[in-house]
Order: sequence, then C-alpha cells, then structure tokens
Amino acid sequence: MTGAFPEIADAALAQLPADTGLDGELVMWDGERLAFERLQQRMARRRGAGALAAARTWPAHLVVFDS
Repeated sequence: MTGAFPEIADAALAQLPADTGLDGELVMWDGERLAFERLQQRMARRRGAGALAAARTWPAHLVVFDS
C-alpha cells in the first residue's frame, strides 16, 4: 500500500514515531465529492515513477479516527 501512496507514507514517517499504529481510511477528492475510482486507479500504479506522478496529480488523504 505504501508504494501506491508515497505521499501518505512520507508524511507518516516524517511525523510519527516508528512504532505508531493508526486506524483510518484513505480518501481522494474530485472537486467536492469523494472519488473512490481515483483510489482504484492509484492502486494500479503501485511503484516508482508512476506512483509518484499519480501522487502529484491526485493526492490521497488519510482520515485517522479513534476506534
């Protein structure tokens, strides 16, 4: 998962202790609506330059919640 969403992995590694566990959901916005199909498209670009380009074009957001 971190390969397909490098912006989420980078943010987590930069801001959280190594042993932190989170419960949440990845979301992507297309205007004012959530775009599940964009998440599916991002999962298809799991590694390398394709994943980085996709992160710039359609950034994901991690919504973290307390379970």
